[in-house]
This record gives sequence, C-alpha cells and structure tokens, in this order.
Amino acid sequence: MVETVISFLYISVICLTIGSGLRKALSRYISFPAANITRLIVTGIIALTVAVGWLSIFVRIGAAVHMAVIVLAVMSAYYSRRELAEIFKSVRLKLPEAAAIGCVVLIIAYAASRGAFHTDTGIYHAAAIRQYEEYGIIRGAANLQPHYAYNSSYLGFASLFTLGFVLPNALHTTTGFLMMLFLIDALVYLSRFKTHVNHYADAVKAAMIMYMMMNYTGCISPATDYAVNLMTGYFISEWAGLSGEGTDDDVYGILSVYGLFLTTMKLSAAMCVTVVILPLVNYIRKKAFKKIAGFTGLGLACFAFYPIRNVILSGWLFYPFESLDLFDVEWKLPREYSLLDSSQIKVWGRCLFDVDKLDWPVNRWFPVWWEAQEHYDQMLIYAVLIGFASIILTAVIRRRIRPYVLVMFMMIAANLAVWFFTAPFVRYGLIFLLTVPMLAAAGLMDLKGSFGIGRIVIIALIGICYCSRIDHYIMDDLVFVKHNLAEPYYITQKPFDDPETGHVELGDSGITVSYPLTDDEINSYYDPPSTCYLWMLERCEPIGYTVRDGFKAR
Repeated sequence: MVETVISFLYISVICLTIGSGLRKALSRYISFPAANITRLIVTGIIALTVAVGWLSIFVRIGAAVHMAVIVLAVMSAYYSRRELAEIFKSVRLKLPEAAAIGCVVLIIAYAASRGAFHTDTGIYHAAAIRQYEEYGIIRGAANLQPHYAYNSSYLGFASLFTLGFVLPNALHTTTGFLMMLFLIDALVYLSRFKTHVNHYADAVKAAMIMYMMMNYTGCISPATDYAVNLMTGYFISEWAGLSGEGTDDDVYGILSVYGLFLTTMKLSAAMCVTVVILPLVNYIRKKAFKKIAGFTGLGLACFAFYPIRNVILSGWLFYPFESLDLFDVEWKLPREYSLLDSSQIKVWGRCLFDVDKLDWPVNRWFPVWWEAQEHYDQMLIYAVLIGFASIILTAVIRRRIRPYVLVMFMMIAANLAVWFFTAPFVRYGLIFLLTVPMLAAAGLMDLKGSFGIGRIVIIALIGICYCSRIDHYIMDDLVFVKHNLAEPYYITQKPFDDPETGHVELGDSGITVSYPLTDDEINSYYDPPSTCYLWMLERCEPIGYTVRDGFKAR
C-alpha cells in the first residue's frame, strides 16, 4: 500500500506539471475553461499517453524516456509556476475535507495493492505493457497473439509508470490512480451540488462513483475496460458541466479532441468523436477556418499514432475490422484470424458462444442474451429504457433542448447503439448504461415545479432499478476488503502473475518466444516476447534476427 500511495503521488505530480505547462503553451491560441487540479492532471495524462504512442514507434519506453519525462515535468513546472501557485492557493481544505481525501487515497490504494487481476490482464495487458518497455513496438506482434493488435494507448501510459528499471517488481498502479483521481474529483464536485445551475454534471459524477464502486476490486489491473470507462465518464461530465449557452467554442473544440483521443484507448468509446459536430458547425458558421485547421491538427496529433501502430502491429488499419483492408505488408495478420476474432467477440457478447450463429437476427439472439444477464444487469437496462423515455419527455415539457445537451445525448445513444449491435458485454458499455438514468433523473429534477408527481414516480423507478446492483456490489466490496486483510501487501504492491513458461526458438533466428506451461492462459510479463498460445508459434516465423524486426505468418 505504501508503495502504491507513493506511486499515486508521483503520477499526480508528473501529470499535473506537464498538463499545466501544455495548457499554458496552448492558451495563446485556445480559450481553456478555468483550470483546476483534475483538469490539469487529465491534460497531462492525455499528453503523456499521446507522447508514448508516438515515441514507441521509434524507441522503447524505458529509463531514457522516463528520465526525459521527468526533465519535461521540471521544465513545465517552472514554465507554469505562477499558474500552479494560483491553483494551490485556491485549494483551501479544512481538516475534515483533507481527512476525507486521505481516506479515499487509502481505500483505493488498499484495492490497488492486492486482489485478483482481470482475466485479460493475464492474457495480454501485462505482456503488451512489457512490449512497450522492451521494444516500443514489434512488427507483426499480432502473429504471436491477435490480442496484441487491440493496441490500447492506455497500456502505453501504464508502461511509463511501471518503473521496472529501478524497482524489483514492476508497478501497475495507473488504474488505481485514475480511480482515486476521479473519485476525489466527483466527491468534491458533488459537495457543491446546491450551487450548480443544472445538475447534468452532478448526475455523471454520481454515475462514475457507482462505476468505481462496481469495479473497486479490480483496480489492481491495468485493464483497458476500466481505464476507458473512467476517462469517458470524466469526458461526459466535463461536456455536461462546461458546455452551454455562452461557453466559448474553443471548449467544445478541446472536448472534441478529448473525445477523439478516447478512441485510441479502446474502440468501444469510438462514437465519442461524434461530439465534433457541434464545434465544427459553430466554426463553419463563423467562418473560423483557422480554428478548424488548428483543432484538426491537434486532433490528428492526438490520434494519428494509433492507426500507425495498428498497421505496424497487425497490418490492419483497425483491428478486428477486416472490411478496411488497405495495406499489403509482409507481417500482416491473415484475414481469417481477424474474421474469427471479430466473430467471436460478437457471438460471445451476445452469449451465443458459437460463430456459426453470427448471422442470427436481433429477434433471435436477443432473448438468449437477455436470459443470460444477471438480474441486476437486467434491472440496469430497465433503468436505461426508463431514462431515455424520461429524457424525451423532459425535452417535450421544456419545448426545447440546448444544442450541447442534444449532442451529448446523441453521442451517448450512438455509443450504446454500437455496443448493443456489436458486442453487448455489460462491462464494455457500463459507464454509458449507468449515466443515462442518472442524466434523466437530473433533467427531471431541473424542471423546477413541472410534472411534480410524475417526476417523483420516474425518479423512484430509476432508483429501484439501481438498488439490486448497488446492493450486490457493495457486498462484493465488503467481502473483498475482509478477505484480503491478511494479504502481505501493506508495503509493496502485489506483482503481476508469474506463470511457469516454456520457450520455442523460431527458425534459426536465435529468437525465442515464451508460452505458459499451464492451461490458465496467463501470459508472462517477465519473459518477453510471449504468447498465450503455443499453436500460434507453429504458424509464424521471424522476419529478421531481432524481435523488433517482427514476425509474419508462415
């Protein structure tokens, strides 16, 4: 725990200073919203993730890159020292508030230092992080294991703070760090509930707290699902809280770049980019073509590394979307692998578990999927349906809907539509599922006197739908805390799983690849390059005589 708390503080300082310096540098050209600590840290997170994404194409993310980041953080701190001083002066915590924040840090650090890893962390998250550290990127890495082609930029961010070059065990504290950051931010924001003109942002903050409660036991894992849901929740809350009548168009532009960045974390958030509609229309109306060009350039800087890495890893622009077949490179993952992978994701998400059922129409697979859902998940989906109906009702009663609110709801609806028709695992779209009912309740509360009894009934129904889910996860969290009290991780963090591995030499290249000797499908972080699947090694070969030269299909 001690090691985890120190890591939280270290990541906070690095991201805060770099975020502050970047904000000051860009503020000459862009109007930013009022600065606060969370916004600066998130800016730093995005900046570092993008930087790692670009750098990894050329160099490995090791000690040299980390030292450069420290130097950049020091320079940024000096460059924006006055702005940082003003922010810290404005933070006046009373003893109870400071104590509450300290408790949050310790509560999150407890879970982030022990417990069970997410299944996908064993399969590929940890091994992909190690690839960033050791090689930056491996051409055709997907030929070792298709999961490497998923290419979440979050794993690059995580690789920057493992500190394996100085510590005996690599850290994996970034998910816990995000959870700590956004939980404190949400609690501070909600403490000012009565001062807010509308409560859409409050609703999203509340949904984020519920999301964190439901995934508390997994924050030891650098899991892409957790990270993208947390960052997406904050993105929606910022859109809801910052945008509105009288807001500078640049705010919409900055948030649109944020929405595009989320795509690099995981394609399940890809439709967040639809919010670009609003700033684009506003700038076209004003003929602000320089602004359009500027934000387009910023967006490309924050996104272009992602498709480039995709092509290097797998030969596909976006994996597993074989319809976009644009490149014919030596290391390209065979088309049949992509077809099988995308088919499996869809049928597993629909709880069919058989790729022969891929073409089943919605009316055939939906009953199977519905019956497979837990009761509390079914109740959540009921709440979402009530929520969307309430949102439409609220708009009818008000007889208008502000453009920024409309775009926000369209973006959420688009993400849920893609989620439902592609791979409706609840965990993939959980932040959107939690957010819709809360936004609906906030909209009803803000009607101020209209539709009195109806409002109470609908809000009560939404609350009832949440009850079973909240009860289930609160009990899970309490049991987790109790069962892990005896775990010996009060000083250091629990290390990545370390499976027993075998090795295969590929051809006469001298390159060996490790694989697990058990049937647990736990990929080795400690023995790169690695794969979960021995059979994949039988179907690929090295391109050259170094790992970074890459691998191709036989």
